[in-house]
Amino acid sequence: MVESVKSSDTTKAASKPALTRAPATKSATQKTSAKQKTTTASQSKARSGKAGSEKAESGVVESGTPKFLSVKQVANLLHLNEKKVYQLAAEGDIPCTKVTGKWLFPTTLIEHWVHENSHGGVLNDRLFIAGSEDLLLQRICNRFALAQQHAAMVGYSPSGTRHGLKMLETGRVDACFIHWGATQANAVRHLGLLRSYRNHRHWVLLRQIQRSQGLILSPRAHLPGQQVDDLLTDPRIRWSLRVDTAGSTRLLQDECAARHVSLDQLVRTVAADSERSAVSAVSRGLADITCGAYSSAREYNLHFLPLNDVALDLVMHKRTYFRAIMQHFLGSFSGELTRQDCDELGGYTLHTAPTLLTIE
Repeated sequence: MVESVKSSDTTKAASKPALTRAPATKSATQKTSAKQKTTTASQSKARSGKAGSEKAESGVVESGTPKFLSVKQVANLLHLNEKKVYQLAAEGDIPCTKVTGKWLFPTTLIEHWVHENSHGGVLNDRLFIAGSEDLLLQRICNRFALAQQHAAMVGYSPSGTRHGLKMLETGRVDACFIHWGATQANAVRHLGLLRSYRNHRHWVLLRQIQRSQGLILSPRAHLPGQQVDDLLTDPRIRWSLRVDTAGSTRLLQDECAARHVSLDQLVRTVAADSERSAVSAVSRGLADITCGAYSSAREYNLHFLPLNDVALDLVMHKRTYFRAIMQHFLGSFSGELTRQDCDELGGYTLHTAPTLLTIE
């Protein structure tokens, strides 16, 4: 019995060291695991920091990236030296703006610019046109868009002369139709207008289409033998007027100034954002008169009192003029269908050969 007890005590004594060593082994394992995790996290953080630094250096655009890039970022993004980026900016060949002497490049426009200048790029075969609103231009553009639908994207946004030129300057469109006053004056006036834009030295102006512009009257406002002076000075006449950046408003300002009348003296009852909406307001009796094209008056069967002829000039970058799609578009101006449209709509003069001007 004594031996049995001793044996049992010996067994217990032998087992105790095992019980005390087990926690020590577990603690060491935990320390080793924690050390490995710390090392892995440090390496991951280092790699992340390095990648972030490389992306910042390359100018890669991600969420959180500023809307504007610096010259250095653009140079790294396009794999160019900074001197070349400065040259592209100075010549107006890359979307940019200058703020307090520093060039800034809109990130989104830079991406689009790269696509547009890449062979086979998704935006390579396109022609976006803005500017003056006109029924004949709309027909020409729509017909050309249908003809090119399997080869290119063609769009026409009648946004008004000044707004269209702003979009052209910032690279959002390829060309812009403009009319800014009477034909006799706007040969010079158009060039003066274009010189107020930073990239004008890289633009060309093409003249081929003229239209008759005047006052469009409702039956209520039309009286036999009525003169322009009577309409501009009658406080009972309700006007449907467009924004100041529209060419039709510019022509109306000229007519008012010639008669020593301020445009602000006209009683505006409708503020229209397009010629069609302005003429529609007259047709529906919301206004008595507006300024627009003869073709618009004819479309709504309204009375028309002519003021002057205006030239519908097309402005674009020099390199755009030589693009194949632009040459095809310009060729459609002289087509038989366009001449038929002129006769049907009325009030247009289509010159056989266009006049091409550079802006110095």
